[in-house]
Amino acid sequence: MSELFTHPEAPPVPRPPTHRWRPAVFGALVGGLCGALVASGALVLLDDDGDTTRVVGTGQGTTEIDRESSTIAEEGDVASIIALVQPAVVAITVEVDAPTGEPDEGAGTGFIVSEDGFIVTNNHVVAGAESIEVAFADDVTIDADVVGRDAPADLAVLKVEASGLPVVEIGDSDAVQVGDDVIAIGNALALEGGLTVTRGIISGPPREIPTEIGTILESVLQTDAAINRGNSGGPLVDAAGRVIGINTAIADPAFAQNVGFAIPISLAQPIIEDLKAGRKPAFLGVATDTATDGAVVTDVTDGSPAEEAGIEEGDIIVEIGGTPIAGPSDVPAAIREHDPGDEVDVVLRRDGEELTVQASLVERPDSG
Repeated sequence: MSELFTHPEAPPVPRPPTHRWRPAVFGALVGGLCGALVASGALVLLDDDGDTTRVVGTGQGTTEIDRESSTIAEEGDVASIIALVQPAVVAITVEVDAPTGEPDEGAGTGFIVSEDGFIVTNNHVVAGAESIEVAFADDVTIDADVVGRDAPADLAVLKVEASGLPVVEIGDSDAVQVGDDVIAIGNALALEGGLTVTRGIISGPPREIPTEIGTILESVLQTDAAINRGNSGGPLVDAAGRVIGINTAIADPAFAQNVGFAIPISLAQPIIEDLKAGRKPAFLGVATDTATDGAVVTDVTDGSPAEEAGIEEGDIIVEIGGTPIAGPSDVPAAIREHDPGDEVDVVLRRDGEELTVQASLVERPDSG
């Protein structure tokens, strides 16, 4: 994990003495979720004396502009977007067990995707939570249950017992481009009195960002709309007020300013639907890193389909189920094309020789 990136969760904030807040222990805070950029150019950091200390990632390095930017034409349109979206955005408070034995609390954001109470957020917001509360725009607070979590995708779906709730409109993240106007809405810094709204643009091409559990968040949207701790799980919306992303990570302010990342909704939507329905994704059980013409295996989960198939650390995966593997992000994408119970051929390169093993995929464990 690199110190360059962090979950935008909320730090402890002053509360009345009867409701004391402590630092959140779910997920990771500074130095948390995301590691290094591996797309669109190289990021070089310098020591104070100017010596180069690190090169983080390389990539295709092009930004495609296919049309005029999608813009919020008038300042009044921002208010219209807020009125449209904010009623369907919730502030999330979680309580977790702490090493001291006293409960700790943390905060995040979510958005409502169905009138009967399904809410989308980040997995790292609710992982390990003993209890979850969501606060609506009208200040009503309701307990929520976790319906499902997908740790590698950093997505979770919650459910509250309610009906007739306002819902967000889902957009098309595949259609966005650099320069498009966006708005982020969320529980920034867990400030009392309501949600925070910030405005910006899509400020970079899609990125690939490693997570702390060895997986890759694919094609994340980069924005300069201010995203702070507490924004995790909240919506990034386009100029028409449609959700195009789920705010998930920020570049560490020690190294950057206003460089935030959101999971694209078009990639998230199939996972969200599976989680709502109680379906679990397929699981192979490998962590991978970049290799020449493939993905090198850096870890194999004990008892996983990968271990049972004979996959070893150091193997280079070049194909899964007939899908070519050019890098680490292709591995989870290929696995998502299959269901638990499927048998897939995994083509490996080991000690300069190519071999094929069969792996029987299982349901992804809930841990993480």
